[in-house]
Amino acid sequence: MSAVIPDEHRQRVAFWALAAVALLISHDATFLVQVGPGEALARALREAGHAYWGAASAVLLLIGLVAGARIGIRLFQLRRRASALAAQAPAVPRAAWLRRAAANWGRLTLIVAVGFVVQENIEHVLTHGHAPGLGALAGPESPLALPVIAAITLVAALVATAVRVAERRLVAGILAALRRPLGRAPRSVPRPAPRILVRLSSPIARAVAGRAPPSVLVAT
Repeated sequence: MSAVIPDEHRQRVAFWALAAVALLISHDATFLVQVGPGEALARALREAGHAYWGAASAVLLLIGLVAGARIGIRLFQLRRRASALAAQAPAVPRAAWLRRAAANWGRLTLIVAVGFVVQENIEHVLTHGHAPGLGALAGPESPLALPVIAAITLVAALVATAVRVAERRLVAGILAALRRPLGRAPRSVPRPAPRILVRLSSPIARAVAGRAPPSVLVAT
């Protein structure tokens, strides 16, 4: 039964991996929206302290792929277990689903926004010798950063919520199936009605029953 219980440590790792991928996408999407695709985008990501960003992007992408693969394997195993047990996953109310999605969105937006601010401030200090502070989210150099981060993290939150709810539903269904009673033994075992066996004797035996043997007459 312990194999189907959600691993809180694994879930936290998956959440932070999702946040890392959301930061990667948000960073590149912000520059894409502001400078447009093509050579201008490539130049912006190569210059202004972004020399490290290619290797960092590869690392973040690898983390996301590993986390996604583990989640996929986990859901596959749970679905197979649930199918073997004929488990029925309980429904989740829409209000509860939306509350969880909103909570995930708020957490992801805060994490990615803080990461983006830290990243941009470090890059500006190393390149220009000054830090824009919170202006990295809405300053003249990146006026669309916050809306882009909000949009990217919204999609990430919806995906995270869908995966978490699916996992919890499967686990709940499996646990319910494992706890399902197999049937209790009856308190008393019904017995068939007794049958009276009557042994019938022959008519000749009944006729002579209780009589003495016939006496033998001898003529003298």
